[in-house]
Amino acid sequence: MSFTLGKEERIKSRKSIEILFREAKAVRSPALLVLFHIPNINAENRLQAMFTVSKKNFKRAHDRNAIKRYLRECYRLQKNILDDAPVPLHLCFTFTGRQLPEYDYIYKKVGSALLEIDRIIKSPAKDETTSEEK
Repeated sequence: MSFTLGKEERIKSRKSIEILFREAKAVRSPALLVLFHIPNINAENRLQAMFTVSKKNFKRAHDRNAIKRYLRECYRLQKNILDDAPVPLHLCFTFTGRQLPEYDYIYKKVGSALLEIDRIIKSPAKDETTSEEK
C-alpha cells in the first residue's frame, strides 16, 4: 500500500480527459462531484485521477490551487479504498462548493465518494431498465 501520488497516477492525456467527461458516471455530494470511468485500454496504472476547481466560483488562483492541493492530499491518503477494485479506473474530482472549505470537510467528502464508487463497482451488474415513456 503506497501513499504516493506520482506523475503516472494523474490523467494528462487530452483524449483520456475527453473520454472521461463524455462517458463517465457521477457520484455527487454537496460541494464535490466525482466522475469515474472504466477505460477500455489496458492501463498500466489501475487508478488515475485529475482534480479541478471552477474559476467561476473561485476567482483567485491561489484559492483554486489550495483546494486542489487539499483534494490531492485527501485522495492520496484514501486511495487505498479502491486498491482492490476489479478494474482500472479514471477519476475526476471537481469541487463545486462556493466557499473555501476546511481540510477535514474535504477529507470526509472524498472518503465517502471513494466508498460509494467502490460499492458501485463491486455490486453485481443490474439490469438498467428505464421507466416507461408516456
